[in-house]
Amino acid sequence: MNDLLQKFNALLVEKNMSVNLTAHKTEEASWAENVLDSLRFLGCFVEHCSPRNDVKVLDLGSGCGCPAIPLKVALPELDITMIDSVNKKVEFLNEAVRELNLKGIKAIHTRIEDFKERNFDVVTARAVAPLPILLEYALPFLRVGGVIFAYKGSQWQAEIDESAAALTILGGEVVDIKLHDATRCLIIIKKAKPTPEKYPRGKNLPRLKPL
Repeated sequence: MNDLLQKFNALLVEKNMSVNLTAHKTEEASWAENVLDSLRFLGCFVEHCSPRNDVKVLDLGSGCGCPAIPLKVALPELDITMIDSVNKKVEFLNEAVRELNLKGIKAIHTRIEDFKERNFDVVTARAVAPLPILLEYALPFLRVGGVIFAYKGSQWQAEIDESAAALTILGGEVVDIKLHDATRCLIIIKKAKPTPEKYPRGKNLPRLKPL
């Protein structure tokens, strides 16, 4: 596993010289802040996704491929779809998947609002949007009972407090918070009831007028 992760990290840093994928310019920085950060809460994924072998994961705003690709390397049984609105990033993601010879993972060029597939078991999101906005982007794509894994920083409690209306409207419930340290946590949100069909709204309304 470690060899594949190191190969992915090298590909990421090399590609970053021509395509803006990450703020971390060296392999050392990218390894710590991208790869290891993606796997920091691996135990949570094992807890929620095992022993099933057909868990469907949607990774929103995949960008540099984290957490999706490190998670796929660590948990090969996951069926992962990555989406991003920037085509050059999607091209890199599919190139990395080919170079690493990974199966059951793909990247699609699309905006979240235009993506049509539903009933995922898990949605992952890292550095995508504040939680009230992220909930509108993520909850419509989950089956009832599915979960969001939202990577968050030190302001996680404020983001949860600001999400009360969105959780109620969209059918979500915060079920767990895993703290790594003062600057990193994972918020786990369960889809407790169906989301109204009109969400996510188009025309960038989730960002312009959060719930």
